[in-house]
Amino acid sequence: MAPPELSVIVPAHNGKATIGRCLDAALRATEGRKAEILVVESSGDGTADLVRGTYPQVRLIESPTRLTAGQARNWGIREARGRWLFCVDQDCLVPTHWIPALLRHLQQEGVGAAGGSMAVANPENISGWCVYFLEFLTHFPHQRARPRYDNFLIGANSAWRAEALAAVRFPDQTLGEDRLLSDAVRRQGWAVVYDASIPVWHHNRRGWPEFRRYCRAMGRAAAQDQRKLGGRAIRWIERWPPLVYGVPLVVLPLIAWRLLAAPRSYLLRFLALLPCCLLGQLLWAQEFQVVINTNGCAWRPKDP
Repeated sequence: MAPPELSVIVPAHNGKATIGRCLDAALRATEGRKAEILVVESSGDGTADLVRGTYPQVRLIESPTRLTAGQARNWGIREARGRWLFCVDQDCLVPTHWIPALLRHLQQEGVGAAGGSMAVANPENISGWCVYFLEFLTHFPHQRARPRYDNFLIGANSAWRAEALAAVRFPDQTLGEDRLLSDAVRRQGWAVVYDASIPVWHHNRRGWPEFRRYCRAMGRAAAQDQRKLGGRAIRWIERWPPLVYGVPLVVLPLIAWRLLAAPRSYLLRFLALLPCCLLGQLLWAQEFQVVINTNGCAWRPKDP
């Protein structure tokens, strides 16, 4: 059989509750195309059995050990046969026009990767909104947005030329791996296109304990990534670590500003949840400072 035109890679860990809707959406998006869908599963929670029994057309890759998101995507990339490599996460829903919308950018000469924004699939989840605002502040949906070439791509809504990934891969981590790969692809001479008018819908994390834990995890990962990327801001914070507690004074107004272009309900929810978002930012800053104070010793995320 001829190889597929494109591959859709789905990393999965404890995804039994959402993987079905994710794959249903991916199958609708690939209908009529020469495409393959690969699920890389590493939890042993029954997700693999669900995929094997319900979606025989999906290629299932099982790992006996826990994989980070970067490792899982890299395994899928190694096994994929398509020229165009699409990535979406187990807790996301892609629209039917997702593939042609990203291909419109990806097929341009010199473009190595393209991606879009993150919308909310479970709006009834209040704590999830707080995580969403802090995690995706650079990737809110915007229907009239123009493509940008300076933003990094979210792994859960991204597409890559196979040639662009010939010499680089996702780092072995679960937070920030997409930002580092976007930067690495640019250093290889490829353009990276971000289009906020192409969303996928994300199921946000549930529960206030998870909110607190994940905000801390994002702070630790951000400190590690900033050390790798370098820049003036991280040098100032390394010299005076308490400066990181001033970040909320910049980030929270920035979130409000960027939400002006998103659906109106997003901004209204953010204003109502502003105290919780401030708490999340302070937890983020606390963990960021811990990494700086310990000279950035290597950190590996624990089951984000």
